[in-house]
Amino acid sequence: MSYGSLFERLAGDATQRVDLGHTDAVAASVSRHLAQMLSTRAGSVQTLPDYGLPDLNDMRLSVHDALQQARTAIEGFIERYEPRLRNVRVIALPRSHDPLCLSFSIEGLLDVAGQRQKVSFSASLDGSGQVRVQ
Repeated sequence: MSYGSLFERLAGDATQRVDLGHTDAVAASVSRHLAQMLSTRAGSVQTLPDYGLPDLNDMRLSVHDALQQARTAIEGFIERYEPRLRNVRVIALPRSHDPLCLSFSIEGLLDVAGQRQKVSFSASLDGSGQVRVQ
């Protein structure tokens, strides 16, 4: 049996996780959902005006302030819209050579079958606004 959201199952994406254990399948589903969530800009979902991340390219802020604002926005967004994760903590990772790329570590407790397990994801935001989560 594969684990995934309704849309993952309809699209056939959940079948790629058939060989994974239940916990790993849930973590893979959460990772995919985080990538979709973090690639969505605030205001782009009419029925949920607070869904999505604000534009993180505010040039009035210092790099430190922008990273702090991004970290806080990501934490709040995940806590509101990813119910399988609890005690979410987002940490800004050292910047790479590309000034348009931001990387964060997302840590938390994953709810699986009534038990909570520590998980960690790595999220990279590139200059095009797309996010990769691993």
